[in-house]
Amino acid sequence: MQIGIIGMKFSGKTTLFNAVTGAGVPTGQGGREPNLAVGKVPDPRLDHLYELYQPRRKVNAQVEWVDIPGLRSTGEAEDRREATRFLEHGRKVDALAQVVRCFDGGFGAPDPVAEIETLALDLAVADLQIVENRLEKLAKDRQKMGQVANPLEPELFARLKDQLDQDRPLRDLDLNVDETRLVSGFTFLTRKPLIVVLNQAEDQPPPAEAVVASRRAGAEVVTLCAKVEEELAELSAEEAAEFLAELGIAEPAAHLMIRAAYHALDQHSFFTVGKDEVRAWPVRRGATAREAAGVIHSDMERGFIRAVVVGFEDLRSAGDMAAAKRANQVREEGKHYIVRDGDVIEIRFSV
Repeated sequence: MQIGIIGMKFSGKTTLFNAVTGAGVPTGQGGREPNLAVGKVPDPRLDHLYELYQPRRKVNAQVEWVDIPGLRSTGEAEDRREATRFLEHGRKVDALAQVVRCFDGGFGAPDPVAEIETLALDLAVADLQIVENRLEKLAKDRQKMGQVANPLEPELFARLKDQLDQDRPLRDLDLNVDETRLVSGFTFLTRKPLIVVLNQAEDQPPPAEAVVASRRAGAEVVTLCAKVEEELAELSAEEAAEFLAELGIAEPAAHLMIRAAYHALDQHSFFTVGKDEVRAWPVRRGATAREAAGVIHSDMERGFIRAVVVGFEDLRSAGDMAAAKRANQVREEGKHYIVRDGDVIEIRFSV
């Protein structure tokens, strides 16, 4: 799971990146290449399983964060070209998190709604360029060969162009299975799930219109103060807990961002347990047991026989696996079983 952090210069983008990863990347240096770091997904259920099984290691699910270079908001042609170039990094990620400045900080009065709208335009322009190039190629193919390879494409890409011309993201366009397959290889930016992070001053919530603009864009909305969160990330667990309590913050930014990422990408976690390790695995909601096996290893999916499943809460209530079996809470499921959040699964397979 890879999340690209995007935003205008001085929005606090890299500060947030440091807060959720602990990477300690210097801020305000205007790099031209993205920063990458992996953050663990905190999960009290995994901690409980670790205490129960006492394995050699505990492996949290992970989110990879990509801090994409900040953009200028002047609207000049050169800046627009730079934005298009930098946003190419965003095509490789699974979702985008836009950091929006809602504080002064010596950079002048913030205009969060304008930031949201400007970046939406940058994303749309980058996608429109690809759509128009594809339409041009399809027209040339038809002129040269009298037809196109896939007759669905011209009409589909004309719809995509119309959507973007109306300043609407492609994620809002309903596509059927065949159409989705056709566009999947183009990695359109405005089809990616979007999280808007309203980066506020420590003692001042973001303006209501920024929240409205974020939701209008179809985004998950997270509100935080990245500077405070970066300081929190540098503290020990005990010190951070005290600091959170003093500030009245319910949970740190890493938790907020990961929950938003999971929700935006429609993910949840299942667990595997044993003497060597306990591990959390992110998987798409609605995934079957066989698909979950493929998350662990392709051989497991290919040679899937069945899954032995117990819900985490049932296992915790029973006390251990033996007690859960005696209570008939452990069951065998076939390849079409839909994995639930918190399932503890053992995959039986043969290759």
